[in-house]
Amino acid sequence: MEDFQLEIRTLKKNIFTRIMKSIPRMLHTHNEDLRKYDDFTTFMNGFVQQYEKVLWKFLRGTVHAVFLGEDRFRFFLNQAEALAFRSGIHFFKHQHIPHQALACFATSIREAVLTEIKGLMKKEPIHVQLFMLDRWNTVAHRSITGFLSGYSSQQFKDLKEISIRDPLTNLYNRRYFYDCLEKEINNAHTYKKPITLVMFDINNFKHINDEYGHHAGDELLQLIAELSKRLKLSSGFRFGGDEFVYLLPGLTETEAYILVEKLESQLIAWNSSISLAYGAIELLSDACENIDYYLQLADERMYSKKREVKA
Repeated sequence: MEDFQLEIRTLKKNIFTRIMKSIPRMLHTHNEDLRKYDDFTTFMNGFVQQYEKVLWKFLRGTVHAVFLGEDRFRFFLNQAEALAFRSGIHFFKHQHIPHQALACFATSIREAVLTEIKGLMKKEPIHVQLFMLDRWNTVAHRSITGFLSGYSSQQFKDLKEISIRDPLTNLYNRRYFYDCLEKEINNAHTYKKPITLVMFDINNFKHINDEYGHHAGDELLQLIAELSKRLKLSSGFRFGGDEFVYLLPGLTETEAYILVEKLESQLIAWNSSISLAYGAIELLSDACENIDYYLQLADERMYSKKREVKA
């Protein structure tokens, strides 16, 4: 093992500088290859300098790493994969490229690097060639795996977020309410805090749509979502139309009513003809199994409030 380590140090002394000098050629080959694909046009025009800077830094680090001892090299691989994972997330957020094109992207950088390394190694003994190619292949595999995993995880996260959000208000949708319920109730009971469900809708919402148009109705719904965020009503769900449900951990029924009254007063300040009907119910330990019953109670209390307004 000591002889092998000595051989690596000798090999590094002989070819380290040559590999470093080859990095610009690797980048040039990679960039020229990407320009063949229409999918990368926007990417190359708007992101290329930042991308080259990141890739240059990574390749320089890899050149140092391939000459490390086995333990330190494995440590580098873990770091490289984690860095590539984060890069994949960042890339998805800022550079939207069709998923099919990612295979071309990954193959391009891998081939550009390995082709250059093969050329530099061709005069070296066969065992040196195999060692160096194995290390570069391993780095390429781990890095590409990390990058694609990061990209895919962010894509999945975004798709999931779209599926659980109401597109108009950006509140959660009714389907996601049932997914959140058990977690919220368990947390409240674990920390021995109350949790209250509040339901409300807009009085005479149909009249608002008929009188001022659906655009005005949509603006009102968006305003409610914005005001509820400012009041820290974080777990909000649009059940449909003008009906909203909120899960309020740490609040009793009385405190929940006070909070919704603040929301209503802010709406009235915006337009004096706007008012809400609302009902609150504190959720007990059986709420997960009997949530429809609790929703019905909140609904009845809400409509009792609505009848008071009409009276």
